[in-house]
Amino acid sequence: MIKTLLNPAGTRQRLLRDLIVVILLTTGAITAVTLIQGANIRKEIAQEHIRQNLRATSDAIFQFYDPVRSNALLIQKWGVAGIWQMDDIASITTKLIPMMENMPQVAAVKFGDTEGRSYLLTANENIWITRTVSPHRPKVITWKQWVNGQLIDTREEEKPYDVTNRFWYREGLSLTSDKQDDVTWLPPYMLDYIEVPGLSAVMAWTSEGEDPLTSVLALDVPVNDLFNQITETDVGPNGTAFLFDGDASVYHPVSGEERAETHQFFLHHTAVEAPDVREAMGAWHAKGKPSAAFTFTIDGKAYWAGVQPITADTKEFWIGVVVPQSDFLQKVLERRWGILFIGLIILGAGFVMAGFLTWKYRHQLRDMPNRVIRDDHFEDDVRRLITRGEGSSLEFKSTMRMNLKTEKNDKHIEIAWLKTVVAFMNSAGGIIVIGVDDDGQVVGTAPDGFESEDKCRLHFRNLMNQHIGLEFTQYLHLYIGVIDGHTVLVIECERADRPVFLLNKKEESFYVRSGPSSLSLTMRQMLKYLESGK
Repeated sequence: MIKTLLNPAGTRQRLLRDLIVVILLTTGAITAVTLIQGANIRKEIAQEHIRQNLRATSDAIFQFYDPVRSNALLIQKWGVAGIWQMDDIASITTKLIPMMENMPQVAAVKFGDTEGRSYLLTANENIWITRTVSPHRPKVITWKQWVNGQLIDTREEEKPYDVTNRFWYREGLSLTSDKQDDVTWLPPYMLDYIEVPGLSAVMAWTSEGEDPLTSVLALDVPVNDLFNQITETDVGPNGTAFLFDGDASVYHPVSGEERAETHQFFLHHTAVEAPDVREAMGAWHAKGKPSAAFTFTIDGKAYWAGVQPITADTKEFWIGVVVPQSDFLQKVLERRWGILFIGLIILGAGFVMAGFLTWKYRHQLRDMPNRVIRDDHFEDDVRRLITRGEGSSLEFKSTMRMNLKTEKNDKHIEIAWLKTVVAFMNSAGGIIVIGVDDDGQVVGTAPDGFESEDKCRLHFRNLMNQHIGLEFTQYLHLYIGVIDGHTVLVIECERADRPVFLLNKKEESFYVRSGPSSLSLTMRQMLKYLESGK
């Protein structure tokens, strides 16, 4: 049914004819583009290069941020469940130390509540230090030192400390109920216990009862560590990654004494010493703050740059990448005629080999899927799929995670379409359309309750990581679009070059397509299937 849309021509003669046409058209296109459209090629290559570097920088930041967010969510759950007892300092500390040991990017974890209690845990080399204030003794700070979870020293300091005056506490206390289910990242401020600028991942929760108590949690990350994570990202031999405020100021680390006096975490881009960063920011403003990659020159030398927010929800911090054009184009430009000549030779040899490969690998070629969904024709392409109906290469699902009968998120719903993903990758590929019911009616994914497209994509990525493996995402293409006001997801699955398993409840299963169904194979059946080369 959908196979004619997914696969090349079904016969050797038509496939050979199409390959000849493709070779001739490709040769003509390469010649024309090289001679006439060089500037466009340069722009496309440059933009892709910038996107890749921004993606690499973003991935490095995600690995930096994600453990902080995950552990903050876990601590909040403990707080809501009543596990935290702010008066039991030893219990809290022994729970938090192992967690902090696995988060070297976090300088401290802090708590405060509306009764005036406050708690801080930080480290000085191998010694863990807590700072606590009790509402019964608001003018006394108690310091304790811990080694291997054991208390080794206690001292008290006659010094008032009011947690309600702290920036992180006030911001956390102001969070509305709909923002308490996820981490809120605060803009940079001075961390009072180490006198360096930092960011805080803040969460809050309120206990139930006659006298509700609101607690605020903050996990502190020094901005310098984030800055180092960005600047150490590999963006090419002469490229530069930088951090800025989304407008005109670039983050610039200075000495602790200087920072303590000025509290300035950013410099206006015109005062930045690095010429590539300074000129990139100037060009970005001059061009109207474009979201796509842009070019500029320094002393006649071409550069490319691009910017984006660190995360979709964090607008206070942006990342930028600047790369000289010579990093990725100079050799291509110098050898463009030689490359064209070699390309023509390769195409000629490919033409000779095409007939032989077409005959020898005709079954594999017939299974090879092409992209069906085009971004600018999403609705038309999806409606064409719906018209053809479900089959061996196409399956409809109403939701990604919501059980429409129980009106609750259901793991079985997720596992059902994940089985199909695995089966498609182990077979000839296929397409899953989520937001369309079995009758072909567009119902949308609104019941899944995703706040944004980014949250949906993150949930999809997490499911792949948990049940299939991120290394197989190269065979998957997720599209999100709107049809008749309903959000629809399309997952295109290519045939994988190695076996794919579904991990569920610590058990791995191997699925293949059998007609319109996904069939689980035993070990013996799987070995026979793989040996057959299907």
